[in-house]
Amino acid sequence: MEPQIKNPLIIGAGPAGLTAALELAKRGVTSRIYEASGNVGGLARTQSNGDFLVDSGGHRFFTRYEKVAELWNSLLPPDQWTTVRRRSAMVVHGHYVRYPLVGRDLLTQMGFRRGMRGLGSFLWSRTRRGMQPAGDSASFRAWGTEEFGRYWYEMFFDGYVRKTWQADPDGIASDWANQRIRSIVWHLRKRFDAADQDVFRYPRRGPGQVWDAAAAQLAVDGIVPALSSRVVKVRFDGQEWTLELHSGELVSGDVVFSSMPLRSLVRALEPTPPQHVRAAAARLKYRGLITVAVALRGRHDIPFHWIYTPSKSVEVGRIQNYDRWSSGLAPDGWDGTFLGLEYFIGPDGDVYEHDDEHLTCIALEDLRTLGIGDSDVEQVMVVRSPFAYPICDAARDRNVARIRNYLLRNYPTLRLVGRNGMHRYDNQDHAMLSAMHSVAQYFGDDVDPWQVNTDRGYHEAGLLKKEVGL
Repeated sequence: MEPQIKNPLIIGAGPAGLTAALELAKRGVTSRIYEASGNVGGLARTQSNGDFLVDSGGHRFFTRYEKVAELWNSLLPPDQWTTVRRRSAMVVHGHYVRYPLVGRDLLTQMGFRRGMRGLGSFLWSRTRRGMQPAGDSASFRAWGTEEFGRYWYEMFFDGYVRKTWQADPDGIASDWANQRIRSIVWHLRKRFDAADQDVFRYPRRGPGQVWDAAAAQLAVDGIVPALSSRVVKVRFDGQEWTLELHSGELVSGDVVFSSMPLRSLVRALEPTPPQHVRAAAARLKYRGLITVAVALRGRHDIPFHWIYTPSKSVEVGRIQNYDRWSSGLAPDGWDGTFLGLEYFIGPDGDVYEHDDEHLTCIALEDLRTLGIGDSDVEQVMVVRSPFAYPICDAARDRNVARIRNYLLRNYPTLRLVGRNGMHRYDNQDHAMLSAMHSVAQYFGDDVDPWQVNTDRGYHEAGLLKKEVGL
């Protein structure tokens, strides 16, 4: 018999939480949403400072799932979407080297000697690959050395991964890399550009435009997310759930869809889970993200959306060129340069450790080192995102499985959704699909949210017909 949800509670108003609320509303069920921050959208929010808009992390709207594309299309009209061909580069030895890496560039762009050394290392790794494949359990270093050869791995990826993950590559699992890092493109055609194969959509006013629209749609049904409402306790008496907010307010319901960080959820649960479950949760780690958005009055012709910076000479891990994402992120008529410098904070760090002035100094020094300069700064905006990314260390799968199995056995009306809720390094569309499947599963459909994003070869490239309105 299909369960009857009467009073669902949703923790978190990011893509997963809002999608869960929309799916419940389609079934005629009114939910209540509690969000710790002052915004909807989670990491995919859009922060503003006047007419300058900041996308923290860079959110490409790409999916292979028609249900997700249909939801996006229902939230924003066609004139609010742009179609973008991604162009990315890595700054190495003063060169902007296209990413995904192209064999022709590697052999010619940085000189004959470096090209031949890299090729020799690459061929040696491929010779050994047949005998000793790295496999799914390999560390990132082992995977990267096998995939690119030691020379090109160390040139392009070792330093970048150390910055973004704030960890030694030997201690990071490689499974996420199969989806996030592209192989070298060996094409002889001079005009070949990998960006031609990497197309995505983007909201004209940034990713938060979609989630503000989702919140507005929910409001029509009387569902208004409670912002700045951090959940500190999650209690279950065998029949009913009670959430305690940081304000002391108590709210009750019959099912909980949680996208709060899984480690925090386990800590908040009452009755207290057994020691082995709490220990597994304590071992889950997260990275924070600080985006320092700098508007320069001068025009710098940077033909890339993302610029990766593996060099130790700068602290920034990646730079977004907002001009290339959408002209709507800057004021009308803006003819300057608008950049977002991304700084990644390790599991033991605090995104609030340094004030805005200190972070601004670091960002401007990095711009000088990279040759962009800072003499014509219009304004600077700092956006902090704690718990931005779950860390995929070697013990992640085992710890998550232990927690998941315990919760399934003891709390069938507690459903985990989204990147942080499931502690998975998912894309935005995967987080949404996990919420769709979680709601559907609770109503008896034969779907499993834990089977979302299990394709090791998944890459963001190309558009569904439904995405372009065909």
